[in-house]
Amino acid sequence: MATQNNIVSSNRMSARQLIISENSELQFIQNPNTGKVFFVCGSKKGYVSPAAKAKMADGTIDDFQYAEVSIDGGAAVPCLMVVGNAGQNVKRSLGADLLH
Repeated sequence: MATQNNIVSSNRMSARQLIISENSELQFIQNPNTGKVFFVCGSKKGYVSPAAKAKMADGTIDDFQYAEVSIDGGAAVPCLMVVGNAGQNVKRSLGADLLH
């Protein structure tokens, strides 16, 4: 039987609100060494969900949302997700092994 993770998010906001609060632009950046994609917006840098990666090419700013997510009481990780699918995608893809 699969274990259900306890996922807690804070500072949830639209990507539009993130851009305004950071007074910056939202960039998707691919690590040339690992091929993994992360986001940078002002002082925020972090994980991009698989759904958000799939939306990068044709999505609009209103398709994305930001939150700081903690799994099972671990450290909160800045995450960029797709609006409407965020919870499902974070549960399936965010783990400490993906942060390196």
